[in-house]
Amino acid sequence: MRPVCAGRLCAHRLPRPLAALGLLLALAGCGEAPIPRELAEVQAVAEPLLRANRIQTTPLRFGLELGDAAPYWAEKAGLCKASQQDREAGDACANWAHQSPAEATSPAQRQIRRLSYLFGSAQARSYPHGLITFDRSFFLVHDGDRPALRCVIAHELSHVLRRHSYLASLAANGTYKDLPEQARQRALAQLSQQQELAADRGAMLMTAIAGHDPKACVQQLLSSAQLDADYAPEDPLGSHPGQARRLQEAQRYLNGPLQRDLAAWRQRQGRRQAAGELKPQWSWDPEHQVLRVQTSPAAAR
Repeated sequence: MRPVCAGRLCAHRLPRPLAALGLLLALAGCGEAPIPRELAEVQAVAEPLLRANRIQTTPLRFGLELGDAAPYWAEKAGLCKASQQDREAGDACANWAHQSPAEATSPAQRQIRRLSYLFGSAQARSYPHGLITFDRSFFLVHDGDRPALRCVIAHELSHVLRRHSYLASLAANGTYKDLPEQARQRALAQLSQQQELAADRGAMLMTAIAGHDPKACVQQLLSSAQLDADYAPEDPLGSHPGQARRLQEAQRYLNGPLQRDLAAWRQRQGRRQAAGELKPQWSWDPEHQVLRVQTSPAAAR
């Protein structure tokens, strides 16, 4: 008998006496795990952003993570397994931050998932191979706030498209390799902070290109600082600029250079031979719990 699936329900064409059993199996969800609500929201926001900006790149992937609060709660629960070296370095529980919420199956894991959701720092991250992840708690503190989600997606896309991880590695192992250690760390921190400011500008430009108000990205930076109660002075060796500097630089960009960059982008698009509208191709990978989008030229009509 061939299964007939619709959404998350999956049942067989059964003889009448077994119909009730088939219905129970269908309601139990014998099909593939559905896309999480949070990632469905990511797709709805990212789709027009990718189209408007004509972003063509290798496949991008979006996923959910437990986030930075999970290692703390996992350690409290005694669930960390690591080498002595990891324990001495304080990294015994670090892998918990990157676990998918869907992997929480035992009562202890579900409790860690719940606590991480309630008390997480609502961060997003990008990786060089095109993976962008969100702490699940992001969707608690920014529930229904599509402008904030749009700005964060655009920020992380800017990191990926500008190859920031690669350039940082190139600097660490090339340009700054022979500097004294303290000077090397300071130079790398400065580069990282410059990349964060560039991603802030990229997010505002992408948002404006898509026809949305880029002021929302300044508001998102302010809201994140307020929600995380984070307005600490800038750390010269930190990976991110202080919130005051980020807000100041974002406002400066909004007040002038953004319009220049927007006009230049439109001029470039006008000179290009239009190849048709970009049509991103989305797919859900339930095994690895990632939402995949193909935006290479092969996906264009």
